[in-house]
Amino acid sequence: MIQRIAAAAALFAALFSAGALACSCADISRAAPARLADFVARAGRVLHARIVGLQSPHEARIEVIESFKGSGERLEAQRGSEATCGFAFAPGEERVYFVFSGAVNLCGRAAPSAELLERLRKLKVADAGCEGIVHPPRPPAISAVEEADPSPYEPLYGYDPDLALGVGHVRPVREEERDDWPRRLKLPVFTAPGGEVKIWLTPGSVGGDVLIETGYETASLVVLQARPDGWLQIRFGGPLASGAGWVHRCHLDAATPRLEYQPWEKLLAVAVPLYFRDQSPRVLRKAPSNEAPAIANIPADPNLYGIQPLQFRGDWARVRVSVPSRHCADPKPTRFKVYEGWVRWRGAKLGPALWYYTRGC
Repeated sequence: MIQRIAAAAALFAALFSAGALACSCADISRAAPARLADFVARAGRVLHARIVGLQSPHEARIEVIESFKGSGERLEAQRGSEATCGFAFAPGEERVYFVFSGAVNLCGRAAPSAELLERLRKLKVADAGCEGIVHPPRPPAISAVEEADPSPYEPLYGYDPDLALGVGHVRPVREEERDDWPRRLKLPVFTAPGGEVKIWLTPGSVGGDVLIETGYETASLVVLQARPDGWLQIRFGGPLASGAGWVHRCHLDAATPRLEYQPWEKLLAVAVPLYFRDQSPRVLRKAPSNEAPAIANIPADPNLYGIQPLQFRGDWARVRVSVPSRHCADPKPTRFKVYEGWVRWRGAKLGPALWYYTRGC
């Protein structure tokens, strides 16, 4: 996320006209070849599109004329603040849009000149993942649903050792939307991959008995299965999967707000320290096998150790374990031992055995 925000800021700064008035931009089509290639590489989406409808001044439905990277039928505009210059979409406008961190900033749009389009065609990133994926139109009743009233924050917590966590989670792309996104959610859920729409998730329809905390007052939908073709089975109606259905990653990209899927190993790779959800003694092994020689014993109490992930390989992870923990102890221990080896980090029934402190130590 930090890298994506930095990329957006770099684009904005790079395209400012030197010596020009604030909130004016240089012509993207005149950017040097290496700089334009860098913009495309850093952007989440690059497309030539026309605005065909407005959900709000900062959220538009689009007709994609030509895509150079990514996909989706919606765009969000960066809102103005003391630090950034925002803009609003205009019905019928046609531009080339560069999308960073889920939004288009003021300088991330350009006139679709023949020169720019030709340059972008040479940089086009192949993306066939959304070809053939049907995007159902939002029924008028769904489009008319407004933002839900705030509700008590009562998510599930991953430290519950009996809670099935599946293979990953879904939450908004943009960090600033992660604290209240269920209040604005609009997402179709299907009966099966490629099947009919089962239900539209709308503001207020997803309760706390299904969302799981993945950050400080940030909650996610649990993904029970992830298929190689991009279809995800999500849980939306309770921890026992009484309400579950399928969405494609392309539907997440077109949802309100724009969502993304992240497998647990990708999230856990940057979450330090980790601990075992089931508080029982564990064994650190020399290789990713239950028969491999033991290196050290891991205490049952998570307060007595800290785990840093180094590598994920299937159901096993190579980790660095400090005993006692160097991460959350106050004061820091002056004597501790550090071991490196393998642990089984997930199982078929409950998903990840490892978890993390979602609100920090």
